[in-house]
Amino acid sequence: MSRTRIVQGNYLKVTGGDHNMSSEGKIVSNASNEIRENGTGSGVSYGSFERKGSTVNEDFEISFSLKKDSGFSTVVPFGILDFEGNYENANFVFNYSLMLSNIDSLEFKVLNEDGSTLYAITNLPEIVVTARRLPLLAEDILKKKPAYEPLQPVKVWDWKSVFDPYNTASSDYTKIGSYIIFWDGFDNNGIYDSSKFNNKKLKAVITASKNGIQKSKEVEFTTHYDKVQWVDVKIDKNNKRIDTTLRVNLQDGGAEGLECSSRLEGARDETRWVERCPWDKISKEALAFYNKPPIKTRQRTYQELLDITLQGINQFWSRNSKNIGKGVNIVSDFYEVHVNANVDEQGLAAPEIVYQTNCEEGRSRNFEASRILFFYEGYLFRNDWNKYPKTHERFKNKGWKYETANMEDYKMVSAHEIGHEILLTYGGHIYSKTHKGTSHWSMIIQDPDEDATYIPQTGEIDLMKYYIDYYDISRTIITEFDLLKVIWLTKIRIK
Repeated sequence: MSRTRIVQGNYLKVTGGDHNMSSEGKIVSNASNEIRENGTGSGVSYGSFERKGSTVNEDFEISFSLKKDSGFSTVVPFGILDFEGNYENANFVFNYSLMLSNIDSLEFKVLNEDGSTLYAITNLPEIVVTARRLPLLAEDILKKKPAYEPLQPVKVWDWKSVFDPYNTASSDYTKIGSYIIFWDGFDNNGIYDSSKFNNKKLKAVITASKNGIQKSKEVEFTTHYDKVQWVDVKIDKNNKRIDTTLRVNLQDGGAEGLECSSRLEGARDETRWVERCPWDKISKEALAFYNKPPIKTRQRTYQELLDITLQGINQFWSRNSKNIGKGVNIVSDFYEVHVNANVDEQGLAAPEIVYQTNCEEGRSRNFEASRILFFYEGYLFRNDWNKYPKTHERFKNKGWKYETANMEDYKMVSAHEIGHEILLTYGGHIYSKTHKGTSHWSMIIQDPDEDATYIPQTGEIDLMKYYIDYYDISRTIITEFDLLKVIWLTKIRIK
């Protein structure tokens, strides 16, 4: 609303007490002769601004709404960037306006669908920024990419520095004006639990109070996972700990190399039933060399192998004080991350676990056409044995080798194979199937290519890369980048 007053003669204003003027824009005075400003006491001062809301009017009005337009329709914890380094919104964003009069207090809260309080506060320090101070439209900001450095990629969007670069955040939300309220999804105990936003109906409420009079506005909205349904994240901001629940559809693939069969052998009247067993194929050279009997009954149950597989995922996909990863950096904080994998038929696509002995050694894999995770022990065969030097034990034993179960190796392989489907989900086929660019570009040949290197002499070894030489299991871990993208997969869609 604008107002223009034109006076043909003199215009005189006399105020018995204080006379205050404030403007959200400029105050411009023009005179053809001179402008005089006189004062006693503190005299005349410039360079300061204070919004002068009404303290006389007893009535007041408020408005409240949730921003769900471009750039604000999704929420990612901490604003962790996507795989390509694009900004992500870190907050639920609300528009709030106060009109007619200042108020005494304002309460902001978010309710669960059962009516319980998820978050409530009567002071909004550092999360209320007046709309007039936004340097750019948020939609434009979200389209901008941060500077990318391959060795130290940007991991999150520091939304506060973007929206309020001069640290001018105001908590004076009781004065007449328009504001933006940011809520990062954490409750009053400093906990962010993504499961509380999956397929939930929430309600945000503001309550303004003045002289015992209260007025409330509320907005209902639904939230659900935007990317996948098989991962939850719980972030403890106070204790700097992140717990990630990973649901995986592991299955029992049975055993190979243990079943005998009977068949008729011979000719005409001399035929007879003969039992043939897989261990009958083991070369006499191998039996003599290793001096160990073949395994004829399964030594480990599916449940035992399943438990070891889950342990492997938890071990190599976590970064905390128990391993070389230690944790992840998020903005200026360092968080330990603990992954807890469990079996769920609706979970992440995963291999069948196959117990293998007395047969040709299988190669574990996890892609759309074939998902198998082999646990092998005992005598295993390789059909390329005649390519080995004649002095090699594989050649001398005609392809057979006795393998003692290596639990740590199996755990690492399990975590690696499960990782392929995770990398595919946020990084795509090439990123996953070429082992982050270290195996053949065709994605079919699964061997180290020209971009593969030797494992680093010190420090971490990337769980998901191929190297020219073999791993040091004690130093192998999921990278910080990849683990943060698992957290990114809990992205929330607002409706």
